[in-house]
Amino acid sequence: MVSLEFLGLSEYTSLHVTVFVLNILLFAFSSTIVKFLNSGQENSKQLSLFRSLNLAFFFFHILDWTMLYLNKNYENYFFKMGLSIVLIYTGIIFYSIATLYTKVKFGVSKEVDETKIYYDSYSSRMVNILLLVVISLMVLMYIIKIWGFTSLLETTGLFGLTVAFLALTNSIWAPDLYYGMVILNSNMLEDGDVISFSHGEKHPYIISKVTFIYTILLDVTNNHRIMIRNAKMVDATINNLSKKASLEGLRHHHTFKIGYPKHVEHTEDEYIEFKSRVDKMFTYVQEEAFKDENILVNNNVPFSWYVNETGDYAIEFTLTYHLESLPETRSTKRIRAYLLATPRFINELSLRSSYKYGVDLSTPIIHQSV
Repeated sequence: MVSLEFLGLSEYTSLHVTVFVLNILLFAFSSTIVKFLNSGQENSKQLSLFRSLNLAFFFFHILDWTMLYLNKNYENYFFKMGLSIVLIYTGIIFYSIATLYTKVKFGVSKEVDETKIYYDSYSSRMVNILLLVVISLMVLMYIIKIWGFTSLLETTGLFGLTVAFLALTNSIWAPDLYYGMVILNSNMLEDGDVISFSHGEKHPYIISKVTFIYTILLDVTNNHRIMIRNAKMVDATINNLSKKASLEGLRHHHTFKIGYPKHVEHTEDEYIEFKSRVDKMFTYVQEEAFKDENILVNNNVPFSWYVNETGDYAIEFTLTYHLESLPETRSTKRIRAYLLATPRFINELSLRSSYKYGVDLSTPIIHQSV
């Protein structure tokens, strides 16, 4: 590349026009480019980044054009800034296109919402890191040529500053980059998986994307996005609800504290009659759940119930059932139907059934006010 200091006014004019037209085209088609890079989906942050680079170039371009005609000794500093921005913009686009290819070539395919998608694997992420290094070095080398840093001292000095910056900040980004690779290599946490954390609020989340530095989660309960650094993801105890331990599906439990029957003679027959009503109550719950299409339980696995604890004032029964397999989806609404709506329907059925068979689910009164 020829140093800009040796270009005449006519050469600068043609270069100005060429780059200006290119920037107009990039600005006009930035939304299309972003959709292409994101499989047809909108990405407002990426679009804002691209258009900000476009506008920054327009600003430096017009400023340089003005200075060029006002001052014959002007050395085109603003145009160099604009060209540097164009190079960075081009590098981002080339890298984004290359990652699309590596995701298909080295990534893993998955059916999500009845659509085949590709997401990063350990291999594709390694290739992406190599591509990032190569493209970044190429962009840096061309920026050096644009600014006319031809001497060995100037070139090595700029590279040295870049290396020093990375070395000083490695404690910020390096652990998350490493643990992001650990997550991908484990195959235990993948895009579209439904997870929950063992500590704190046990809300279900959908993994939207595992990036270089952080993991993006979709909160199923409150319907919003959450960003967690990869290092924290690895340190946490995570339940992957999409990875079943058996074909039966996720097992759910409901506990009911049922007061002791009012004894007349305290005989075994009294208990048998009481237990019969409880059995009928839970059997009715099972039958109605299997018939209701909104209750997403596994109809091939019967409900079970048992006495879990015999306390001083109530008998604790546990009702167990299995959910249908969770779908591969990024829709929080669909996951809510399984993990939140279905348990609520089961509770409502249990309450209705308790009235039908005369089983009192109210908490026994253990204190009498005088």
